[in-house]
Amino acid sequence: MPENPPARSWPIAVIRALTLILLLQVLAQAALAGGFVTGNVSLLGLHSANAILLVLTSAALLPATILLVRPGRGPWWPIAFSAGLWVAIVLQVGLGFARLVGLHIPLGMTVMGLTAALNWWAFSYRAAAPALAAGSPS
Repeated sequence: MPENPPARSWPIAVIRALTLILLLQVLAQAALAGGFVTGNVSLLGLHSANAILLVLTSAALLPATILLVRPGRGPWWPIAFSAGLWVAIVLQVGLGFARLVGLHIPLGMTVMGLTAALNWWAFSYRAAAPALAAGSPS
């Protein structure tokens, strides 16, 4: 009986690229928000535009995580994690546009932590070695 084919490596490369872009966007959001709350009102437009880009980038992460599972043979939980992160980012954008700063800032910190954690996982992830078929010599 033949061995299981090796896991594909390109899905995790796509996830790594997207999570890194997402992390940079989240860090930019914090810098833009800091500039805005200290009096540079012109940064609010950039903060809003970057928020829309965050929604789009996090939306692109979902199909990438699906491709990690199939055909990449990776774990399933990043699908749920990326979907939850997208929901949190959409909620964050809604709170920001509604000017509900008391909820917007803590949720922003949560999004930053979740994005950093996903980056850590993505860059430390290694695909499992393929299992040998039963009865084949080791």
